[in-house]
Amino acid sequence: MTEMTFSPTSQRPDADICVLLDQRAITEFMFAVESVAEQNLIPVLYYPVLTHEIQQACLKPSRTASHETMAPFAELRSNDTLDQISRILDSAIKYSRLSRECTELISELNLRSSRRLIGYSQSIQTLRDRIADLVHLRTPVLVQGGVGAELSVVAEIIHDSMFLNYQPLIKVNCSALTIENVERELIGYYSNEKSSYSDEPVWNPGQLEQATGGTLVLDQVHLTSLPVQAALLKILESGEYYSPEDGQQKKWNCRLISLSQFSLHELAAQNQFKRKLAGILSASILAVPCLNDRKEDLALLTENLLSEVALSEGTVPKLLTLDGLELLKKHDWRGDVQELRNLIQHVNRIDNSPRLDAASLLPWIDSESIASADSLTGMTLREMEQKLIESTFARCGGNRESTAQMLDIGLRTLSGKLRSYGYPPRGGPDSKRTFSVRRAA
Repeated sequence: MTEMTFSPTSQRPDADICVLLDQRAITEFMFAVESVAEQNLIPVLYYPVLTHEIQQACLKPSRTASHETMAPFAELRSNDTLDQISRILDSAIKYSRLSRECTELISELNLRSSRRLIGYSQSIQTLRDRIADLVHLRTPVLVQGGVGAELSVVAEIIHDSMFLNYQPLIKVNCSALTIENVERELIGYYSNEKSSYSDEPVWNPGQLEQATGGTLVLDQVHLTSLPVQAALLKILESGEYYSPEDGQQKKWNCRLISLSQFSLHELAAQNQFKRKLAGILSASILAVPCLNDRKEDLALLTENLLSEVALSEGTVPKLLTLDGLELLKKHDWRGDVQELRNLIQHVNRIDNSPRLDAASLLPWIDSESIASADSLTGMTLREMEQKLIESTFARCGGNRESTAQMLDIGLRTLSGKLRSYGYPPRGGPDSKRTFSVRRAA
């Protein structure tokens, strides 16, 4: 088969190339472009009108890569004037350049998503594709995932991908909203404090006004009480709210993203959520895959978290070993990514080893305080200190010198703490026994 080769002139090495071919050339020739960047190719203009079957045959993967990029743009007819042909060529060039810009924007979007969504599993790639599909829509988005899933990260990716990083991102904790404070938080209020420039009360704008032009994130929307849901529904249905600042109706203008651990439609079926509000907030749904369903991402995710934790604490990142990775893969991650993050933070603080191996993970990996960050809530400082000391003591196999060194405290201080917890004195009966982690009361 004959090959047609196009080469740019030396005077215009970056010139765009527009190819005009007739039916015979399309069916009998292959195309190759030498020393021309792929983005400089302009779509092919067909002459005369080609059938759909011929066009599909011309774009088969068996052709050269350069030919595949030259998708059909227009069809010239025998009665077209020179001016019409000129306008078509001009349109083809403009179309190609706009397509090139669009491709670059999509690549930037994927790059941003790749930085925040760690992993290359099929489920994570599907989530990236779904985000790319929803970015250009202005409809409300519901980000849905299990306990510990980083739903807020997905919301931030959507915000950044819309190139709104210079616009506000306002988060509302729906579980803290009550019927008494919902208007105060969302719409705004006058404070009792007076301005230093006048005696008039200071106006504090609500979160709807603060999010104007940007994104409003309704966090834990599934925990919203029914009276608060009614107030939200009124604002979202009307598209406006009454502002006490100037006594006028204002339209809210922001992207709305809701975060939930449960399906709002299922909650509505159980009469725990207003059906209309669930329909508005669930216009577009993003399902965040749980960590148990993408354990092939554990190695990359763990290494990323090790670097992140080390950077925040000013330490050297630990090296993940094979036995440590196997232990992580066998674990049931009920607390999802947040549980993994808590685990790495705890091990990084109490273990000076340069490696993250199975031995350093075992004392903590099944701990309730790791599985749920909320489990420490309500514990006294003494109880948390006792849990840390006992776990480290078990990790060191009952060796007090190693425990004291790891905790960076004096040996006498450690012995006094252990004695207060009911451990036998050093050298006394049962002092050589093997210790295991005991739960603080």
